[in-house]
Amino acid sequence: MNKDAMSVFNAYNDALIKGDFAGVFETMTDDIKWHQPGSNPLSGVALGKKALGEHLGKFAEKSNGTFKVLTNWVSSNGCFVAANVNFVAEHSNGDRLDMNGIDLFRIENGLIQEVWLFSSKQDIEDNFWR
Repeated sequence: MNKDAMSVFNAYNDALIKGDFAGVFETMTDDIKWHQPGSNPLSGVALGKKALGEHLGKFAEKSNGTFKVLTNWVSSNGCFVAANVNFVAEHSNGDRLDMNGIDLFRIENGLIQEVWLFSSKQDIEDNFWR
């Protein structure tokens, strides 16, 4: 059975909220392609679950485990799901990031194939992750 894009996203989001990273990765194809915007050390494309796991681990490391993504609203159009999100993080020195953005998912064959992230103020995000 081929799951629709919204049900796959909901499974991803539910696992993300619970901190169930095994569940998050179950919603993705093995060769997931993750596009991280900006010009900071975390920017670029992660290819595959192993690279993505390492990539996402850097967010936790650089924020002392405070990095979180909160979904405000979601809309789907065929194989695409767009999620308006707020992501928050804090450095040990007290600097805080609270950024709005859009995460765009391409979901086919019951799995997330590709993700593009967009930040509302990329320059502020770049400065935070430097």
